[in-house]
Parts: sequence; C-alpha cells; structure tokens
Amino acid sequence: MTQPAVYIICSDQHRNGKTLLARTLLDYLLLEGRDPFAIDADVAKAPLRGFFPGRTALVDFETIPGQMKLFDTILASPGRDYVIDLPALQTERFFAVADDLKVFDALHEAGFRVVVFFIVDKRQTSALLAEAMGRRSGIDLAVPVVNKYVGSSWAERGYALGLPELNQSTFAAIGNKRVSLRAVAEGDAEGLNQPQQQEVIAFLSAVMRDLSDVDPIMSLKGLKT
Repeated sequence: MTQPAVYIICSDQHRNGKTLLARTLLDYLLLEGRDPFAIDADVAKAPLRGFFPGRTALVDFETIPGQMKLFDTILASPGRDYVIDLPALQTERFFAVADDLKVFDALHEAGFRVVVFFIVDKRQTSALLAEAMGRRSGIDLAVPVVNKYVGSSWAERGYALGLPELNQSTFAAIGNKRVSLRAVAEGDAEGLNQPQQQEVIAFLSAVMRDLSDVDPIMSLKGLKT
C-alpha cells in the first residue's frame, strides 16, 4: 500500500491556482481509492471547504490555536492522506512554525511523507523560493508547479507539474461549488456544455498524469538516499 502523505499546496502569490490544484489532487486521490482529508487555511473565503464540506477542516493559521489545530488534526489520525491549501500570506509562517515545532519530524515518525507543491508565479523571486523549497529539511519532495493561465518565472529550470490553461468560461463554470471534477472525470457533464466538459477532461488528464508520477519519483529519490 502506498505510504500516506501530507500534501502542502502553497505559493508566494495570490490567485494563481492553489485551490484548483488542491481540488484536483483531492479528486485524484479519491479516484485512486484513497481517503484524503483536506485542511483549508483561508478562513475568510474557505474556498476548498466549499467543494469538500464533508472532508475539510477550516483553520485560522494566524492564531496559535489554529496552528495547533492544523498539526493536531493530522497527527491525531495518521494512515490517510492530507491536503493543505495555504493562502500565500500564510506560506512563510507555516514553514517557520513547522520548523520551530519540528512538525516534519513528527509527521515522518507517524508514517507520513511530506510533499510540497509550490506554484511558481511570474516574479523571479517566486522561482527562487520554489528552488529553496526543494532544499528545505524535512520535505521529501518539492514539486514546482507552472500554471499556464497566470504565467510563471520557472522557465527552463527543470521539471514542473503543469496546469494547462482553461478558457475563462470553463474556469468560471467549474468554480460553481456544485461541480465535482471527479464526476466530470468519470463522465458526468455536471452541467457543463460539451466543449467545457471536453476541456475539463483534457485538463484533468494532463494534471492527474503528472500527479501519478509523484509516487515513482518518491521511490527513486528514496533509493538514491
């Protein structure tokens, strides 16, 4: 059985596809027969919880109780996957607190792998932060992500998971809380017109193909270390 993981979706910039990637990852894990649980750290908008109300905890990482709730939620129930959707303003704070509390050591002891998906925005500093993420202690795999809709400074720096560009009308349509990406992947139109449905299926096929590479990459990295 695949080792459970804590997947951290983050970036240094706002509105660049973090929640869309978190949604896709959660539905990918569900399609794979997993039982993922989500943590939405955007208490003001709760974008991820809106799509997965029954399997999402909302936490306020601005507060110490919220920080404890996030980490305790995971460590109290090991054995399943967790997807954390971090607002850009919380990214630096999250890793600083995790380092101070030695959270990654505790996650490893509980049997988790730690995987970070960092969406690389257009600013050059974003690419530098993504590279630095790959050197952080305690992270088993850092995956840079390029969202073709918003652009990226990653360029030719190496492998990156890609988010294909979606037509604006399609992007707006899947923003409806009633639309399940998993259902679309399984052939349900979910209220989308045919071009939108085809575009979403192509998007999901590309992203989920990249997500399926994460476990083999982890295995190879483990062999090398």
